[in-house]
Amino acid sequence: MSGHTHGFSWSEKPLARLRELTMLGLPTHLIAEKMSVEFNHDITYYMVSKVKSAHKILNCFVAEDDTVKTYKELTLPMDNYMISCDYHSPWVNTIFLNLYLAIAERFKITKNIIIGDLFEYHFIMQHYTEGERSLDTEIEQTAPVIKALDYFDINYLLQGNHERRIGIQTNSLIQAKHLFGLFGAEIWAKKFKYSVYDKLNIGDEWMVVHPMSYSQISPRAAVRLVEKYHRNVINSHGHLVGSTYDRSGKFQAIDLGNMIDKSKVDYINLRTTTHPMWKNGFGMLRNGHFYHFKEESDWNFWLSS
Repeated sequence: MSGHTHGFSWSEKPLARLRELTMLGLPTHLIAEKMSVEFNHDITYYMVSKVKSAHKILNCFVAEDDTVKTYKELTLPMDNYMISCDYHSPWVNTIFLNLYLAIAERFKITKNIIIGDLFEYHFIMQHYTEGERSLDTEIEQTAPVIKALDYFDINYLLQGNHERRIGIQTNSLIQAKHLFGLFGAEIWAKKFKYSVYDKLNIGDEWMVVHPMSYSQISPRAAVRLVEKYHRNVINSHGHLVGSTYDRSGKFQAIDLGNMIDKSKVDYINLRTTTHPMWKNGFGMLRNGHFYHFKEESDWNFWLSS
């Protein structure tokens, strides 16, 4: 049989897609409709039937059950983004947040990605070491941070372990998304998009993630994630700063740091551990290149006009 039917070339890619859709159990008319959209060509029932017969593509015996929930990783297009994580508001490092916004202004970056733990949610914890737990106080003290992030046209917030703790402590009756409106409702509605995923792909080469696991040796966890996902990984959660390449020398493994003022955090000041000291850090993805900003960065260089 010819590789063409009604002006459409059934090359390797459409044939592979035809087999895939058939194995999913889709009927011929739905395959024709779906492929017409995907390949921008009027593919008819007759065309699909003819190609299936010629290539001996058998109909599948089991159809995909659309009522069962499936999960697909989120992806943003490659673009210019400011990237930060682990604010634990209201325990934010004010100076570092101002530096973050200054870099965004200097390079005209209007899209912002927050890799989880924007909020501390200290009020929900059953065990604490110091101070009064108060939702009203957290809302009041967090308001300046939300107002500052109104600078961006859009803020993408991923779920971190501190956003997740709301559901854990309320037996899933209340989720973090139910509380966001309390922290500057108008700004949230206009400027924030929240994802219950803890990772996000940027284009074909980058991934940001707030994983469940972490390592006290930076950036070991990031390297393991690179080996798993075969992408450049910007990692959070551990509050550490570090970067390297995987063994192939192709992918970057980055521990981004945090946006916390350590002097405001009760549990790291009142308890002593062997965990490494936290380090402030954030990033900028610009024209496909990643720039890592840390406490010791040359701010005069970066912010000079």
